[in-house]
Amino acid sequence: MNEKSLIAARDRLLDTAVRFFSRDPAIIGIFLGGSLAAGSADAFSDIDLRIVVKPDRHKHYVDRRREFPKSWPGFLFNEWMPGAQHCVSHFQPFGKIDIFYYDARALNPSPWYRLPIRILLDPEGIVAELLERSQGLPFSVSEDDLDFSISKGLAAAHETYRRAERGELFYAHSLLDELRQHIMHADDWLHDRTSETTVMAKFERRASPAVLAALKSSYVPCEAEAILTALRLLAGIYRAQLMELHGKFDMSRALASDLEALDIVLSQNS
Repeated sequence: MNEKSLIAARDRLLDTAVRFFSRDPAIIGIFLGGSLAAGSADAFSDIDLRIVVKPDRHKHYVDRRREFPKSWPGFLFNEWMPGAQHCVSHFQPFGKIDIFYYDARALNPSPWYRLPIRILLDPEGIVAELLERSQGLPFSVSEDDLDFSISKGLAAAHETYRRAERGELFYAHSLLDELRQHIMHADDWLHDRTSETTVMAKFERRASPAVLAALKSSYVPCEAEAILTALRLLAGIYRAQLMELHGKFDMSRALASDLEALDIVLSQNS
């Protein structure tokens, strides 16, 4: 694909979206996040667009979030989830725009607004005030976040072993991916890093060397023995991370139980 044409098409798509939303007085804020706002975008970067809507019109926009992009030139398809307040839309030749709809009444300062943001529409100064009030707020990791991730990471390790032993190799391979994600989360938390979007995005650029090396080595053929070898490698890394996480954060869950859960897999897979 020609990079210049991709960038030009993305610029046109962004212009189309901004003009579309700007015409409604109920839209009182439009801003960009992600790599476009940070100035680090490449030809394949998507558009991360945030729309601030007056409370009485917010439901209208959320309910019709899948319909608006269909009227724009080059529309291909939507990604969406029931109950969500955003929609990801794909466009020719290879563009993507992720649009979030915010209720102006529900906007609160957040450390996430310390990440690069470019304001495109802000007639009442709501977005600028939000960004100012968000400065200095620290990123924090809740005990629930830690508890959820650790539980899911341990479950992924156990289930990878179970499925590999049963010959369900496609399933086992997909579970290695899940374990990798929780290893990435742990690496970010242990090094006080915050991913700009999903944890996997650009992880190669910020990962600690040992974790990066283990992750690279864990991509193996779809064979039972290879999957179990990769599991042993990842479980060993994750075990060390769990010890550090329990030392760094105050958690009610028991370190001994977490290590025992991983050791079950490691002892069977040696």
